[in-house]
Order: sequence, then structure tokens, then C-alpha cells
Amino acid sequence: MRAILPILLVFSAAAGFAQDNTLTAQEKAEGWILLFDGRSLNGWDQGGRSVWRAENRVLVADQGPAANLRYETPFSDFILKADWRQGADGNSGIFIRSALQGQPATTGYEIQIWNDHPEFPTGSLVFHVKAKPVKPAPDVWHTFEITAQGDHYVIVLDGETILDARDSKSKEGYILLQHNQDKRIEFRNLKLKRLGSQ
Repeated sequence: MRAILPILLVFSAAAGFAQDNTLTAQEKAEGWILLFDGRSLNGWDQGGRSVWRAENRVLVADQGPAANLRYETPFSDFILKADWRQGADGNSGIFIRSALQGQPATTGYEIQIWNDHPEFPTGSLVFHVKAKPVKPAPDVWHTFEITAQGDHYVIVLDGETILDARDSKSKEGYILLQHNQDKRIEFRNLKLKRLGSQ
């Protein structure tokens, strides 16, 4: 039994690692799509800059000028899941329903990933709705579940709903991941499920 237990632990750890950036059979049946394959930037555009990269099954940006990474397909109503991790001085965000041109936080919405913003802390719709105050620990993985349906927005952080609000500015657009200059940010397990008949 002693010999079997370490083998089982190694197998369980390997199985857990293999689950990153993949869809389960149930997720596939429910219509989820994978936005990041764990190996490349396929489907993403960083506007000609070379700031973002795929490394160790993670999307990473950690140096160089500010550069947003945009997914190639616009979406309207959806649920987006994303794991993210940043350092204590991190400052990032996820833009949704943003236009192809213009500032993504102006044409769409930014879901904040920055604990120290004086008005719109992590989980907020920047410039629109303040989330419940939270302080996600640095250097560990956290999970957002973002629901955008019509004018209704729900942000869940690590299983806790921190924002439930309505705003009608934008109903469709692109998803972008934000990198601020020399601020390390990592993403993995980017999954999306369309809602409605789109």
C-alpha cells in the first residue's frame, strides 16, 4: 500500500495539471469553447507588439510597453471564465464588449484586476460600477466568472459574487487582456460559453 500511494499522488497531480486549458466532456456538451490552447497565441492579436507569450501553459506578459491582447472574435452575451495571477504591484484587467478601434475601457467595459485602485477595485466595471471590496492575494491563482447578458453583468471571484449590476453602454464587442508596462500578469483556463441564440 505504501508503494501505491505515491504513485496515486503523482497520477493525481499529473491529471490535475492536464486539466488546465482543456474542456471537459460536460463543458463541450454545454457549448463552452476554449480561448487559449495552452501552447500558442492562436486566435489572439497583440497589435504587432511582442509582449505576450505562451509559457508553461500560461499566457504571460511581464515586461515591455503596455499592450492589450485581443481575441479575434467579438461576442455579445456570454459567460467567461478566466484564471489570473499577478504580483503585489500588479495592475491589469479584462476588457469585454470593446470595439475594434478606440480605448477598450471606453468603448466597452474593463473588469478590474488591481487591488489598489482608489475608486474601482478588483472586480469592478471601471468607470461604471464599483465591486464589493476584496483583496485577492498576490502571487496565487484566482478565478473570475464573468456573465454579460443584455445589460446585466455579474462578476464572481473565487466563487463569491462581488458585482451584480446593469449598464447598457455596450452589448457586443471584443475580449482583451490588459498588460500595463512592466507589470507581470498571467492568464490560463480562458473558457467562454455563448448565451442566447447567437
